[in-house]
Amino acid sequence: MKLKNVWVYTLTILLLFSCRSNEGKFMITNKSNFDIDSLSILPDSKQQFIRLGKSKTIDFITKMNKVTSDGSYVISFKNSENNTIISKRFGYYTNGYQIEDVINITVLNDTIMINSKFDTPYEIK
Repeated sequence: MKLKNVWVYTLTILLLFSCRSNEGKFMITNKSNFDIDSLSILPDSKQQFIRLGKSKTIDFITKMNKVTSDGSYVISFKNSENNTIISKRFGYYTNGYQIEDVINITVLNDTIMINSKFDTPYEIK
């Protein structure tokens, strides 16, 4: 009976540690000469829109709990200076899960830089 309990506990612990959150984690920095308005990153079941001033950085988390397929993200926002809408498709997620630990996004005057960060060391056998 005790051996069965050990297996149940072991399996429970393994399942808890192997479960990943289906959230998209982003760090967004505005290094442009304009304020950013109505920024969103899809997919996001919370449908959030944020404002980000010049020289500001924010941690942004999207909920991807309704996504069951593979795809790419879309960032869109409005340049508050001239009301231009900027949109860019980037990255990749699988079955509603982000592959990276965090995606760093830097908005410049004429481009958006995207840099994925992997904190978890992976061992190739």
